[in-house]
Amino acid sequence: MHARVVATARIVAAALIVAAITGELLQSIHFWHTIGVRGIPGKVLDFFLFFTEDSNLAAVAVFVIGAVMLLRHGVRTPSAHWVTARLTVTSAVVLTSLGDNLLLRGTVPPAAVIPWADASLHIVAPALVLLDWLLGPDRRRVRVPTVGTALIAPVIWLVVTMLRGPFTGDQARSARHYYPYFFLDPDHFANGYLTVAVYVIAFFVAFCVVSLLLVWTTRWPAPGAPAEGSAVDGPVWAERAPSSVG
Repeated sequence: MHARVVATARIVAAALIVAAITGELLQSIHFWHTIGVRGIPGKVLDFFLFFTEDSNLAAVAVFVIGAVMLLRHGVRTPSAHWVTARLTVTSAVVLTSLGDNLLLRGTVPPAAVIPWADASLHIVAPALVLLDWLLGPDRRRVRVPTVGTALIAPVIWLVVTMLRGPFTGDQARSARHYYPYFFLDPDHFANGYLTVAVYVIAFFVAFCVVSLLLVWTTRWPAPGAPAEGSAVDGPVWAERAPSSVG
Protein backbone atom coordinates (compact mmCIF):
# COMPACT_ATOMS: atom_id res chain seq x y z
CA MET A 1 0.00 0.00 0.00
CA HIS A 2 2.80 2.43 0.91
CA ALA A 3 4.43 1.84 -2.47
CA ARG A 4 1.17 2.55 -4.30
CA VAL A 5 0.58 5.81 -2.42
CA VAL A 6 4.11 7.08 -3.09
CA ALA A 7 3.96 6.02 -6.74
CA THR A 8 0.64 7.82 -7.24
CA ALA A 9 1.98 10.96 -5.59
CA ARG A 10 5.02 10.89 -7.86
CA ILE A 11 2.89 10.58 -11.00
CA VAL A 12 0.70 13.50 -9.90
CA ALA A 13 3.78 15.61 -9.14
CA ALA A 14 5.30 14.77 -12.53
CA ALA A 15 2.06 15.75 -14.28
CA LEU A 16 2.03 19.10 -12.45
CA ILE A 17 5.59 19.87 -13.51
CA VAL A 18 4.92 18.92 -17.14
CA ALA A 19 1.82 21.12 -17.17
CA ALA A 20 3.75 24.05 -15.69
CA ILE A 21 6.65 23.76 -18.15
CA THR A 22 4.24 23.41 -21.08
CA GLY A 23 2.33 26.47 -19.92
CA GLU A 24 5.51 28.51 -19.53
CA LEU A 25 6.74 27.46 -22.97
CA LEU A 26 3.49 28.36 -24.71
CA GLN A 27 3.36 31.70 -22.89
CA SER A 28 6.97 32.41 -23.87
CA ILE A 29 6.28 31.60 -27.53
CA HIS A 30 3.31 33.98 -27.46
CA PHE A 31 5.49 36.67 -25.86
CA TRP A 32 8.23 36.23 -28.46
CA HIS A 33 5.73 36.56 -31.29
CA THR A 34 4.30 39.68 -29.64
CA ILE A 35 7.68 41.47 -29.54
CA GLY A 36 8.61 40.38 -33.05
CA VAL A 37 11.15 37.62 -32.45
CA ARG A 38 11.69 35.71 -35.71
CA GLY A 39 13.88 32.80 -34.67
CA ILE A 40 11.32 31.00 -32.52
CA PRO A 41 12.99 27.54 -32.76
CA GLY A 42 16.20 29.05 -31.43
CA LYS A 43 14.36 30.70 -28.58
CA VAL A 44 12.71 27.38 -27.72
CA LEU A 45 16.21 25.91 -27.38
CA ASP A 46 17.14 28.89 -25.20
CA PHE A 47 14.09 28.14 -23.05
CA PHE A 48 15.26 24.61 -22.38
CA LEU A 49 18.71 25.82 -21.36
CA PHE A 50 17.31 27.40 -18.23
CA PHE A 51 18.47 25.47 -15.17
CA THR A 52 14.89 25.65 -13.90
CA GLU A 53 13.52 23.75 -16.88
CA ASP A 54 16.37 21.25 -16.96
CA SER A 55 16.21 20.44 -13.25
CA ASN A 56 12.42 20.16 -13.27
CA LEU A 57 12.43 17.90 -16.34
CA ALA A 58 14.98 15.73 -14.55
CA ALA A 59 12.58 15.67 -11.59
CA VAL A 60 9.81 14.45 -13.91
CA ALA A 61 12.07 11.62 -15.08
CA VAL A 62 12.94 10.65 -11.50
CA PHE A 63 9.30 10.80 -10.40
CA VAL A 64 8.09 8.66 -13.31
CA ILE A 65 10.91 6.11 -13.13
CA GLY A 66 10.61 5.94 -9.36
CA ALA A 67 6.85 5.40 -9.59
CA VAL A 68 7.24 2.63 -12.14
CA MET A 69 9.90 0.90 -10.03
CA LEU A 70 7.63 0.96 -6.98
CA LEU A 71 4.62 -0.33 -8.90
CA ARG A 72 6.60 -3.13 -10.56
CA HIS A 73 8.91 -4.23 -7.77
CA GLY A 74 7.51 -2.81 -4.54
CA VAL A 75 9.76 -1.29 -1.88
CA ARG A 76 13.28 -2.62 -2.14
CA THR A 77 16.70 -1.39 -1.17
CA PRO A 78 17.63 1.01 -4.01
CA SER A 79 20.89 0.91 -5.90
CA ALA A 80 23.58 3.48 -5.17
CA HIS A 81 23.18 4.80 -8.72
CA TRP A 82 19.46 5.44 -8.20
CA VAL A 83 20.00 7.27 -4.91
CA THR A 84 22.76 9.35 -6.52
CA ALA A 85 20.36 10.32 -9.32
CA ARG A 86 17.75 11.33 -6.75
CA LEU A 87 20.36 13.31 -4.82
CA THR A 88 21.45 15.16 -7.96
CA VAL A 89 17.91 16.09 -8.97
CA THR A 90 16.82 17.06 -5.46
CA SER A 91 19.88 19.27 -5.00
CA ALA A 92 19.32 20.95 -8.37
CA VAL A 93 15.61 21.61 -7.86
CA VAL A 94 16.06 22.92 -4.31
CA LEU A 95 18.87 25.20 -5.51
CA THR A 96 16.62 26.41 -8.33
CA SER A 97 14.03 27.45 -5.79
CA LEU A 98 16.54 29.21 -3.57
CA GLY A 99 18.20 30.99 -6.48
CA ASP A 100 14.97 32.19 -8.04
CA ASN A 101 13.38 33.42 -4.82
CA LEU A 102 16.51 35.05 -3.42
CA LEU A 103 18.28 36.32 -6.54
CA LEU A 104 16.22 36.17 -9.73
CA ARG A 105 12.70 37.17 -8.72
CA GLY A 106 11.40 39.84 -11.11
CA THR A 107 14.15 39.52 -13.74
CA VAL A 108 11.83 37.87 -16.31
CA PRO A 109 9.34 40.11 -18.17
CA PRO A 110 5.89 39.66 -16.54
CA ALA A 111 4.29 39.10 -19.95
CA ALA A 112 6.43 35.98 -20.39
CA VAL A 113 5.37 34.41 -17.09
CA ILE A 114 2.28 32.52 -15.96
CA PRO A 115 2.03 33.03 -12.18
CA TRP A 116 0.71 29.55 -11.31
CA ALA A 117 3.28 27.84 -13.53
CA ASP A 118 6.12 29.96 -12.18
CA ALA A 119 5.07 29.18 -8.61
CA SER A 120 4.77 25.49 -9.48
CA LEU A 121 8.31 25.29 -10.85
CA HIS A 122 10.02 27.44 -8.22
CA ILE A 123 8.06 26.70 -5.06
CA VAL A 124 5.65 23.76 -5.29
CA ALA A 125 7.80 21.34 -7.32
CA PRO A 126 10.94 21.89 -5.20
CA ALA A 127 8.88 21.29 -2.07
CA LEU A 128 7.46 18.07 -3.52
CA VAL A 129 10.88 16.85 -4.66
CA LEU A 130 12.34 17.56 -1.22
CA LEU A 131 9.46 15.79 0.51
CA ASP A 132 9.91 12.84 -1.83
CA TRP A 133 13.59 12.67 -0.91
CA LEU A 134 12.78 12.73 2.80
CA LEU A 135 9.73 10.43 2.75
CA GLY A 136 10.20 8.20 -0.29
CA PRO A 137 11.05 4.61 0.66
CA ASP A 138 13.69 4.17 -2.06
CA ARG A 139 16.45 6.04 -0.27
CA ARG A 140 19.50 4.62 1.43
CA ARG A 141 22.46 6.02 3.29
CA VAL A 142 25.00 7.67 0.99
CA ARG A 143 28.50 8.91 1.65
CA VAL A 144 29.87 12.43 1.28
CA PRO A 145 31.92 11.68 -1.88
CA THR A 146 28.62 11.10 -3.67
CA VAL A 147 28.28 14.89 -3.78
CA GLY A 148 31.15 14.93 -6.29
CA THR A 149 29.17 12.67 -8.61
CA ALA A 150 26.08 14.85 -8.18
CA LEU A 151 28.11 17.84 -9.39
CA ILE A 152 28.65 16.33 -12.84
CA ALA A 153 25.23 17.34 -14.19
CA PRO A 154 25.39 21.05 -13.24
CA VAL A 155 28.98 21.24 -14.49
CA ILE A 156 27.88 19.92 -17.90
CA TRP A 157 24.99 22.42 -17.94
CA LEU A 158 27.35 25.30 -17.14
CA VAL A 159 29.93 24.30 -19.75
CA VAL A 160 27.30 24.02 -22.50
CA THR A 161 25.74 27.35 -21.49
CA MET A 162 29.03 29.25 -21.35
CA LEU A 163 30.34 27.79 -24.62
CA ARG A 164 27.10 28.55 -26.46
CA GLY A 165 26.50 32.01 -25.01
CA PRO A 166 29.09 34.06 -26.96
CA PHE A 167 27.86 32.70 -30.30
CA THR A 168 24.12 33.10 -29.71
CA GLY A 169 22.26 36.40 -29.82
CA ASP A 170 19.11 37.20 -27.88
CA GLN A 171 16.45 38.97 -29.95
CA ALA A 172 14.10 39.17 -26.98
CA ARG A 173 16.56 41.35 -25.08
CA SER A 174 18.33 42.90 -28.08
CA ALA A 175 21.59 41.46 -26.77
CA ARG A 176 24.62 40.23 -28.69
CA HIS A 177 24.94 37.11 -26.58
CA TYR A 178 22.55 34.78 -24.82
CA TYR A 179 22.90 33.61 -21.25
CA PRO A 180 19.85 32.31 -19.38
CA TYR A 181 20.77 34.24 -16.22
CA PHE A 182 22.28 37.68 -15.76
CA PHE A 183 25.03 36.43 -13.45
CA LEU A 184 26.47 34.32 -16.28
CA ASP A 185 26.63 37.23 -18.75
CA PRO A 186 30.06 38.94 -18.70
CA ASP A 187 28.59 41.94 -20.54
CA HIS A 188 26.39 42.58 -17.51
CA PHE A 189 29.34 43.41 -15.25
CA ALA A 190 32.16 45.94 -15.36
CA ASN A 191 34.65 43.21 -14.41
CA GLY A 192 33.23 40.78 -17.01
CA TYR A 193 34.20 37.17 -16.51
CA LEU A 194 35.78 37.88 -13.12
CA THR A 195 32.40 38.69 -11.60
CA VAL A 196 30.83 35.76 -13.47
CA ALA A 197 33.47 33.48 -11.92
CA VAL A 198 32.50 34.68 -8.43
CA TYR A 199 28.84 33.87 -9.11
CA VAL A 200 29.74 30.48 -10.56
CA ILE A 201 31.82 29.59 -7.52
CA ALA A 202 28.97 30.68 -5.27
CA PHE A 203 26.57 28.55 -7.33
CA PHE A 204 28.64 25.41 -6.90
CA VAL A 205 29.31 26.09 -3.22
CA ALA A 206 25.55 26.41 -2.69
CA PHE A 207 24.96 23.21 -4.65
CA CYS A 208 27.48 21.35 -2.49
CA VAL A 209 25.95 22.70 0.73
CA VAL A 210 22.47 21.60 -0.32
CA SER A 211 23.77 18.18 -1.38
CA LEU A 212 25.68 17.72 1.86
CA LEU A 213 22.56 18.53 3.87
CA LEU A 214 20.61 15.96 1.86
CA VAL A 215 23.36 13.38 2.39
CA TRP A 216 23.19 14.13 6.12
CA THR A 217 19.47 13.30 6.13
CA THR A 218 20.26 9.76 4.95
CA ARG A 219 21.62 9.01 8.42
CA TRP A 220 17.99 8.23 9.26
CA PRO A 221 16.04 5.59 7.32
CA ALA A 222 13.22 6.78 5.10
CA PRO A 223 9.69 5.87 6.27
CA GLY A 224 8.80 2.41 5.03
CA ALA A 225 12.30 1.69 3.77
CA PRO A 226 13.55 -1.89 4.13
CA ALA A 227 16.82 -2.89 5.70
CA GLU A 228 19.47 -2.71 2.99
CA GLY A 229 19.51 -5.84 0.88
CA SER A 230 15.92 -6.84 1.68
CA ALA A 231 12.47 -6.24 0.24
CA VAL A 232 9.42 -5.58 2.39
CA ASP A 233 6.72 -5.14 -0.24
CA GLY A 234 5.97 -7.24 -3.26
CA PRO A 235 5.06 -5.70 -6.60
CA VAL A 236 1.90 -3.64 -6.36
CA TRP A 237 0.43 -5.35 -9.40
CA ALA A 238 0.76 -8.67 -7.55
CA GLU A 239 -1.38 -7.56 -4.63
CA ARG A 240 -4.61 -9.53 -4.41
CA ALA A 241 -7.80 -8.86 -2.60
CA PRO A 242 -8.82 -11.47 -0.03
CA SER A 243 -10.91 -14.21 -1.61
CA SER A 244 -14.47 -14.59 -0.46
CA VAL A 245 -15.90 -17.81 0.88
CA GLY A 246 -19.40 -19.11 0.24
